[in-house]
Amino acid sequence: MSASRLALDVSTASDIALAHPKDPRAATPSSATDISGPPARTDPSLAPPPRPPHATPPFHTHAFFVALERTFPTPVARSLMRATRALLADRLGRVRREGLTRKDLDNQAYLFRAALSKLRAEQTATSRSEITAMRERVSTIRREVDRLDVKMKEDLGNLKHEIQMELDTRKNESKAELKQRSMAIEEVLNKSIVQLGDLRAKMEEVKWDNTRNAVAALSGFLLLIVISMELYQFRKPPTPPPLQLPPPPSSSSPHAGNDGTVLS
Repeated sequence: MSASRLALDVSTASDIALAHPKDPRAATPSSATDISGPPARTDPSLAPPPRPPHATPPFHTHAFFVALERTFPTPVARSLMRATRALLADRLGRVRREGLTRKDLDNQAYLFRAALSKLRAEQTATSRSEITAMRERVSTIRREVDRLDVKMKEDLGNLKHEIQMELDTRKNESKAELKQRSMAIEEVLNKSIVQLGDLRAKMEEVKWDNTRNAVAALSGFLLLIVISMELYQFRKPPTPPPLQLPPPPSSSSPHAGNDGTVLS
C-alpha cells in the first residue's frame, strides 16, 4: 500500500473519530501518547441499559490496533483501525437502517396475523353473505319452480279439459254432421223415391194415354172401315138373281154337298 493512499485513509478516518471506549487516544486527544488510561466510570443508575449481545458485535479495537502496530507504524495502524471501525460502524448503521430487528419481525408478524385475521373475517363474512344470498336465491328458485310446477299442472289440467271438450265437441259435431248427412241422404232417397213414383205415375199415365189413344185410333179406324163398308154396300149396284140350276141328280154321292155342289 502506498504512503499517499495511507495518508488519505488517515485523513478520512480522522473525520469520523470512532474508536473503542478503552482507547485513551480516542477519548482524550490532549494525551495522545497515553494509551493505557483507565476508562471513565459513570453512575450505574444513569448508565444506558445494556444492549443485547447481537446488537454490538465483538470488535476489540485496542487488540486490533496492537496487532496492526506490530506490522505498521503507529499512525498508520491507528488510521487503519479507525477506518475499519468507521466501515464497521457504517455497515452496522446500514444494517440497522435497512435490516429488520426482532421487534420489527414481531410487529410484521403481528400485522400479518392481524391482516390475516381481518382477511379471514372478511372472507368468512363474504362467504356467509354469499351463502345467505345463494340460499335466498335457491329458495327463490325453488319457489319459482314450485309456482311453475303448480302453474304447469293447472295449464296441463286446463289443456286436458280443453282437449277433452274439443274432442267431445268434435265428436258431437261429427255425429251431427253424420246425422245431417244421413238425413240428407234419406231426404235425397225419399225425393228420389217420390220422383221415381211420380215418373212411374207419369209413365203409367202416358201408357194409359197411349193405350186410350191407340184404342181410340183403332175404334175410329174400325168405325171408318164399317162406315166405308156400309157406304160401299149402299153404293153397290143390285146383284142379279142367281141362276136356277137343275137339282142334283142324287143325294147318295159322297162328294155332293147340301146345295148340290160337288165337293172336291
